[in-house]
Amino acid sequence: MGAVTNFTADSVQFSTQAGMVDGSRAVLRSGQRVLGVALVLAATGLWLTPGSNFGSDVMLFKVGLSVLSLMLGASLMLSGQKPALPDIQIDTLRRELRLVRPRAVGAKRVLHRCNFCDLGRVERIGRNFHFWDGRGNFIVDVHIAERRVVDNLTFSLRDSGQVV
Repeated sequence: MGAVTNFTADSVQFSTQAGMVDGSRAVLRSGQRVLGVALVLAATGLWLTPGSNFGSDVMLFKVGLSVLSLMLGASLMLSGQKPALPDIQIDTLRRELRLVRPRAVGAKRVLHRCNFCDLGRVERIGRNFHFWDGRGNFIVDVHIAERRVVDNLTFSLRDSGQVV
């Protein structure tokens, strides 16, 4: 995890990668990959099973089932790959928190944007900050290593009306 800080007169922009709070997405991706591998193995097993019937009426069924199984298995294995984590941008000058995902070279797509005053709750435990939106949904947790950035972010959040 890397952090980029850019200091100006009274602004701190903090950027890092978002992490996963619980392991539910990792379990789902693992399940997709296992199911994909099982479908690919089932497609090959149709042809390699001892005593397989190679009659013309059964062959058409086997070809269709194995092609469908291979395509579905390959798509499940590929969709089970880990997506790129979004970047967290905390801009104290604009008083906002952004989750962005890189699209192409230099371009970024904003996934979520929330002003400090619109945040529902902010918890600070040491140098870890946990952010919730106005509806009570968890947004992100951030660990900030630099003391100056922690102080500046705490001041900006309090200035926006948040209890930190």
